[in-house]
Amino acid sequence: MSDIGLKIGVEGEKEFKNALRDINLSFKVLGSEMKLVSSEFDKQDKSVAAVTARNEVLNKAIDAQKDKISTLESALKNAADSFGENDRRT
Repeated sequence: MSDIGLKIGVEGEKEFKNALRDINLSFKVLGSEMKLVSSEFDKQDKSVAAVTARNEVLNKAIDAQKDKISTLESALKNAADSFGENDRRT
């Protein structure tokens, strides 16, 4: 006899997946931006313009990472509220 599992969707699951997809896409864009900045300046270039350009891209990456953490924390809280903190689905 095979076990049939019931999959229960977490409230807001679609929005959560869309948010993560958008954040992950922004990481790809930021990676491209960093490559562009690196190609515009020699890797050994320590000028103010080069450092500022790299810093701007890195700050955007930090903001995207914070957004991802916030989204994941919200999803964890939602799952804990829906299933209980000790449930394996949480």
